[in-house]
Amino acid sequence: MILKEIDKKPLTSTMKKYGAEAEKQMAFYLKRAFQNSDDVYIINDLRLVMDDDVAQIDHLVVHKFGFIIIESKSVTSKIIVNEYQEWSRYYKGNTKGMPSPVQQAQRQADFLKEFLEKSSDELLKKRLIFKTSLKDFKFDTMIAISDSGIIERTNKTNIDTVFKADQITNQIKNSIENYEKENNKVLTLSLKVNYQFTKETLNKVADFLLHSHQTKPIKNQEKTYTKKMPQTQQLTKQNDETKQCKRCHSTAIEITYGKYGYYFKCKECHANTSIKLICKSSECKPKLRKEKQTFFKECITCKTSDLYFENIENSDVNVA
Repeated sequence: MILKEIDKKPLTSTMKKYGAEAEKQMAFYLKRAFQNSDDVYIINDLRLVMDDDVAQIDHLVVHKFGFIIIESKSVTSKIIVNEYQEWSRYYKGNTKGMPSPVQQAQRQADFLKEFLEKSSDELLKKRLIFKTSLKDFKFDTMIAISDSGIIERTNKTNIDTVFKADQITNQIKNSIENYEKENNKVLTLSLKVNYQFTKETLNKVADFLLHSHQTKPIKNQEKTYTKKMPQTQQLTKQNDETKQCKRCHSTAIEITYGKYGYYFKCKECHANTSIKLICKSSECKPKLRKEKQTFFKECITCKTSDLYFENIENSDVNVA
């Protein structure tokens, strides 16, 4: 199932244009292979923020055994990988070194593991005898090279994660099948097991990642929020009919995260109220972006980012 398509971005250079085409090519293959799947989720162009660090993941596959990060690389001619894992590419008749996409994808996997670990207790159901966390699941990486490109490996090159874009979907299916086979052998050969999500938890984790996406700030965009508002001003800002408890109509609420995404939690009657974001056009699909206890309503279509709500600190509300 495709949870997120590629965001539209300004293509300010030829290299960015080629890179965007490579991502679209890979997204097309993923859609064709998994758009009707109910146990493999695809999130394209995922941008995650953690403290002062950012990870931009071209394509993320979420499956019952864990995650596969796919890094798309535009190669219209040839790339060379030597025995030291050093990469170079031909461009306009010259050979030029380039950063290793294998290492880049691995850094993204490490980031994702740490990002998810912070919400591990909330996302995982505690049904196992032994304590487990999201970092115990699989975090694999694959590099997708443009179909028109050529991969030249030296005799001593040992990289088994680099493929042509049209080969990636079969590699994903093979990887999941291999984890299945390993688990089927556990009872007779080993106590080692590949941790596996329940269907409910798989949906919850995928939904959490989808709602964790943060669009890249638009350059030269006027900031609508520059400093923290006093508590009295917060209450004034929040006091309207769309930001109050549906049961008791109290404005003593805060935004929290649950199974189906962000919602309001009432601190007086503890009722849950859904959040309905409204923008200028019915075609707009605004989303919430969180920065600590502050939430912004962002719309890619309108290219806006507006202050929506701020939770008052020292709240005693628990996540449902």
